[in-house]
Amino acid sequence: MNYISRNLHRDLLLEDIAASASFSSFHFHRIFKAVVGETVAGFTRRLRLEAAAHRLFSDEKQSITRIAHECGFSSSQNFAKAFRQHFGCTPSAYRKSKREHINGNAENVLSLRAVYTDSMKLTALPMQSWRKDMKTEIREMPDYLVAYVRKIGPYGKETCGQAFDELMRWAGPKGLIGHAPVFGVYWDNPSVTSPENCRTDACVGVPEGTIVDGRAGLQVLEGGRYAVCGFVLASDEFQQCWDEAFAWLVSNGYQCDDKPCYELYHNNGAEAPDGKWIVDICIPLKHG
Repeated sequence: MNYISRNLHRDLLLEDIAASASFSSFHFHRIFKAVVGETVAGFTRRLRLEAAAHRLFSDEKQSITRIAHECGFSSSQNFAKAFRQHFGCTPSAYRKSKREHINGNAENVLSLRAVYTDSMKLTALPMQSWRKDMKTEIREMPDYLVAYVRKIGPYGKETCGQAFDELMRWAGPKGLIGHAPVFGVYWDNPSVTSPENCRTDACVGVPEGTIVDGRAGLQVLEGGRYAVCGFVLASDEFQQCWDEAFAWLVSNGYQCDDKPCYELYHNNGAEAPDGKWIVDICIPLKHG
């Protein structure tokens, strides 16, 4: 799944996808469907269409033809046909409907991107409602090698909690808890992706050479230029803080990249005396 997500612009071959997971291609399509619930081709096509839909309203100036090519479609005609089959309308109608929906919402809406820009469904906020304690900076983040547990389903406490419960059971006996960075990674945009298909990864940093046993996987959280928004928040304030982070992002003229966003945790709020979490919301940025 990660290999496909990071190579949507390429002509992906089943042999290459299978090799990335250390399988032969002979039975790989059956294995993939049994685990993921979609065929390899269906999963790849859906991610390409969702990436294109995301770009249609997050970058209003980019042409539909360019979006189609950059999301792995051979032509704008093939893209338009697949898009209509998946979303029930043409790409241009989709872009227009989203713009009209946002423009008609409220006088204080900051921009289209403030509401539909990344891996959480967002509500644009008027300037005066931002938290005074939010700390923001643009930072070059490193690559992180992490062990992770993935859950697929609606973003929220239940899905995230299950992922972290399983990760902690794996990482605790290895002495990683309290000594390694912990992350929550969000791959999909629920304004585009059906909630039941959204991917959440609970992650903990691990040293090179770490061996996983099947309960957890290994991946690299790609570094680069990120907007890092720091918060001290209660457990029921995560959504509000995501909203505020993106409102700040848009008001300062930044655009997010296609890499997943993540939360970097500096404590466990469930164990803190005041119940507060210390969290950085990290949003990948396009260069330029």
